[in-house]
Amino acid sequence: MKNEEGQKEVHIIHCIPIARGIFRQHLSYFTTAEIPLGAVVKVPVRGRKMLALVVKKERASDLKTDIKRAAYVIKKIEKIETVSFFSKEFIESCEEAAHYFATTTGQVVSALVPKTILEHMSRVSRPLQEGKTPITGERFILQSGAEDRFANYKSLVREEFARGSSVFFCLPTIEDIKKAKNILEKGIEPYTLSIHTSMGTKELIKMWNAIVSEPHPVLIIATGTFLSIPRGDISTIVIERENSRSYKTQKRPIMDIRVFARLFAKLSGKRLILGDTLLRVETIFDYKNNEYLEIAHPKFRSVLHEHTEVISMKSKAVKGKFEIISDELAELIEKTKKNNERLFLFSVRKGIAPSIVCGDCGATVVSEQCGAPMILKRGERENVFFCPVCKEERSAKEICKQCGSWKLQALGVGIERIEEEIKERFPSVKLFRIDKDKTSTYKKAKEVSEKFENTPSSILLGTEMALLYLSGVENAAVVSMDSLFSVPDFRINEKILYILLTMRDLVTKQFLIQTRNPQQLILDYAVKGNLIDFYRDEITIRKHLGYPPFSIIVKMSVRGRKNSVESMMKKMEAIFADKSPDVVSVFSPAPEKSYGLNMIMKIPRDKWPDEDILSKIRSLGPAIAVEVDPESILN
Repeated sequence: MKNEEGQKEVHIIHCIPIARGIFRQHLSYFTTAEIPLGAVVKVPVRGRKMLALVVKKERASDLKTDIKRAAYVIKKIEKIETVSFFSKEFIESCEEAAHYFATTTGQVVSALVPKTILEHMSRVSRPLQEGKTPITGERFILQSGAEDRFANYKSLVREEFARGSSVFFCLPTIEDIKKAKNILEKGIEPYTLSIHTSMGTKELIKMWNAIVSEPHPVLIIATGTFLSIPRGDISTIVIERENSRSYKTQKRPIMDIRVFARLFAKLSGKRLILGDTLLRVETIFDYKNNEYLEIAHPKFRSVLHEHTEVISMKSKAVKGKFEIISDELAELIEKTKKNNERLFLFSVRKGIAPSIVCGDCGATVVSEQCGAPMILKRGERENVFFCPVCKEERSAKEICKQCGSWKLQALGVGIERIEEEIKERFPSVKLFRIDKDKTSTYKKAKEVSEKFENTPSSILLGTEMALLYLSGVENAAVVSMDSLFSVPDFRINEKILYILLTMRDLVTKQFLIQTRNPQQLILDYAVKGNLIDFYRDEITIRKHLGYPPFSIIVKMSVRGRKNSVESMMKKMEAIFADKSPDVVSVFSPAPEKSYGLNMIMKIPRDKWPDEDILSKIRSLGPAIAVEVDPESILN
């Protein structure tokens, strides 16, 4: 466009930088190029070139006074990377998510658009679909066993295909994606497309282009990172395994993909479906309050397809030591071997023992680097104390640092100790193991799980990580998970029940739970599949304590040297004094930060986002890590 003198019109473009670590919401530049809203451009920021999303455009001639008064020099846009790419609804959802999670829109976009796509936009196809009339924007739940859920999903996908609509099937992990694809693609293989960030650059771009360019409706199976795919005919978003903690991002900005999906579905009129064996307490609460409809009546008492039994280990000891394998489990191991079946054994902790305490003063052995509790682990020459957080390793031949006693005692049962016991008592049984120490990569874990599946009369020993790689097994047993009962996390009962129900869903014959706490109600709920009483108990406790869903928790964390951390926290306490915050010590700070404090605020659910709190948070600067609705208030 030209002005009256025939010269090109100069515009001021307002952009959102797409990058983690940039805490300014908007940047402004001038240009004479015709740039549509939603375009991605390359701009100079702090001496380097960075991608930014154009969200507003104004004529420079209308802003002469403002430009002269500006405290900074408005620079020229360097390069246009692409024409309008993201949908209006996607950008608006990112803006709302940024407000909810107390961060910037650019950081939300950077978390939701794969870096490979941003860096290779010239190779990415433009979407064919212009978009269709939204369905309803309704929200549904689906709580039942995996087999029933996936039968419903298959019917749903085919119904949407018949309407000319695509479906986005969202999962928390790559292994979940591969499992779901094998189940859902039958009969619609050409139109079932999966994509994830572990793909190489060439493969990922090829799959992205295939998804965007396919004229037929498609089933997209992906993680939440790919909700940004600009395909206009997506009518339904499914959040499967809704209770998984893997939906929370690991890097800043810390955000919940489930919350973004809810915002995106609402703004774009898409149908949202949340599915799992056990939906989160917050989700069931919303369902009970008519905020969700149901695909099928939710199952609050699951039917048992296998023999489930709780084995009390409370009084079982051999020569003063706790017994690791009960008679019942030993019998199950022998039966597994005899019948050419497979057995999965679960342990919640790594190492030989998950904690070490002083027998005289009761002090716990902790890392000198990060303060986290250490575990007892088998070393090359001798047993060592090892920190799973910062990897510090010390000789186990040390005295108590509190009282000088030599009576340091290993408590609990770790996965290495279980492995030793099985090899000693059942030397002829083929034993496999999956945990972060033994199988540190996806490839290694997948190789072990495939060998286990193809080896009759074998045992797989694993932590929670192993559950991702199991598709089914005849028998299973919980060897040790009692340490979870003492974890100070308001979601811990839900986590324990979810683990047990996930294992039950995988077992076809026999399931044993060994415990020294047989009186725990959560075990009774798991054995009977009694989800409704669990929900009633849990919601009563949370209401009494003011935890979600009755509040939104905002956690602000400070890490560093003790003096500077305490000084900063005092300033924060003064700033947020009217909100009555609680300050708690960090349970296991990062290894490079020797000390940490968390400020916790419980905000009434209908009062969040709170503009006053957001304004104060922004005044603190990027050194303070902010997490809304954290999984734990102590980490």
